[in-house]
Amino acid sequence: MKKEMPFLNVNVAEVTRKTLDLIMKLPGSEREDLLDKLNPEARNKGGSHTTATVTTALIDATMKLRIEDRCRLLGELKAVNGSSMRKYSRIDFFSPIQYVINDRLSSGYIKNISVSGLFIENSHYNGPTLNPDSSITMIFDHPFTSSHMKIKGKIIRITKTGLGIRFDSKI
Repeated sequence: MKKEMPFLNVNVAEVTRKTLDLIMKLPGSEREDLLDKLNPEARNKGGSHTTATVTTALIDATMKLRIEDRCRLLGELKAVNGSSMRKYSRIDFFSPIQYVINDRLSSGYIKNISVSGLFIENSHYNGPTLNPDSSITMIFDHPFTSSHMKIKGKIIRITKTGLGIRFDSKI
């Protein structure tokens, strides 16, 4: 039986460079949290930790990761940092939402939101086939003001669990 090794074709230098670039863009507190996740003992050795010592320890911990773990970390950092195609960072926000696509009313839950879009979680959608770039009208409560909103947007991404939406205008 042949064992699959999906990480053999990965450019280790490129993954490492991108991972370290994203680590350097993290605010200090997020670097400390990441260091605690990757190497909890590094911060428990006593003494005060400056941004430089946390960063050095974080780079050292990253370099000691296996390539599989480095790739996973890179994916997590891209999602957190918004370095994918997102221009604005999203916040977790669980709230019911009603929406209309192709003159059909549906409902689901908002998973996360930013000023430019949101993700609607709805793995049980049973309406007509959806396509990226389809128009959508949404009704939900604003995450900070709790005011009732009606806003239009476009479907940007379709997954098994829901829809990625870009608003026509920022909220």
